[in-house]
Amino acid sequence: MEFSSFTFTVTEECNFNCSYCFQNIGRRYIDISTTEKALDFFFPLLTEECYVNFYGGEPLLAYDQIRHAVFALEKKNRKLKKNVQFSMTTNGSLINDDILSFLSQHKFLLTVSFDGLAQNISRKSDSFEHIVSIIKEILKYPDIELETNSVFTPETIGYLSQSIRFISELGVPNIDFSLHKVTPWDSSSLSQLQEELTSLRGFLRSFYKREGKIPLVEFREEPKKDIFCCFAGRDRMAITPDGKLWGCCLFPDFLRKEEETEKYEKYCFGDLDSFTENFERVYPEILSNISSLRTDHFSTPDTSCILCEELEECGVCPLDTAFSGSITKRIPPWICDIKKILREEKKIFRRELEA
Repeated sequence: MEFSSFTFTVTEECNFNCSYCFQNIGRRYIDISTTEKALDFFFPLLTEECYVNFYGGEPLLAYDQIRHAVFALEKKNRKLKKNVQFSMTTNGSLINDDILSFLSQHKFLLTVSFDGLAQNISRKSDSFEHIVSIIKEILKYPDIELETNSVFTPETIGYLSQSIRFISELGVPNIDFSLHKVTPWDSSSLSQLQEELTSLRGFLRSFYKREGKIPLVEFREEPKKDIFCCFAGRDRMAITPDGKLWGCCLFPDFLRKEEETEKYEKYCFGDLDSFTENFERVYPEILSNISSLRTDHFSTPDTSCILCEELEECGVCPLDTAFSGSITKRIPPWICDIKKILREEKKIFRRELEA
């Protein structure tokens, strides 16, 4: 076993109530003894270049646990001397000067969930101005590598291009966006997505001509051709506040109603104590289940994905298919449509840059 990434879901609790949130919001926090046991076992298994991530809920509600984990890991690393990159995903609302100083000192990769001009609609009313002010403060700390991620739904997709423009003009160096896929995207919302991406391409071209760089992470590289296979458990692991181990921090949220079922046990590596005692048997068994989550095993309502000419250009996270009823079942048609639109827009953008 060797992993390039380990994630601590430090709390289930969150101080926001986003309209599209799929997470299992609860009150549990990871305890220090669980954190230390996880570090004892997994830190030696991390690669020389590795990530240690903090996730929630809202992870900064568990700021003390994060601090403890960072200091404990750095103490262990005095001998191994690995190049550890700390990262955290946060809504940003709890960031203050003390936290910024800590994040800067430890050179965090910080992802702030910020929906741009849709912030007050989909995340928390009256939070827009506060988060903008927080982003401006973060940008004063060059040792914090800042990225934002904006989520758009069929109801807020009309804000996409102007939001990316606004965030880039704030000076954020790395910008990403996600499209919420729980509710269906009808033909009207898909058409609006197409229009927004076309407008976004125009802005990105002018930004590139002016600045010599592309702020939108997803549009930076030529699309790669490969059959997508879930990497959960293969190069990453995660632990939740109840001490359960997963190949990816998203799995427990999608299986939150499936505890003590065959499906839950199929993808959960078990609790930390049991895993450390039985990993030689448990790890390959669960990993083999996850390894079957590949796009050539999926299907749409119309056909098997393996018959699709664009299979090698379509990376669908298997958890996206969970919205249709099962992690391993069909890809809903609107996800397929969204992927096609995104692929085509990226191809057009690359051709425009090369022209």
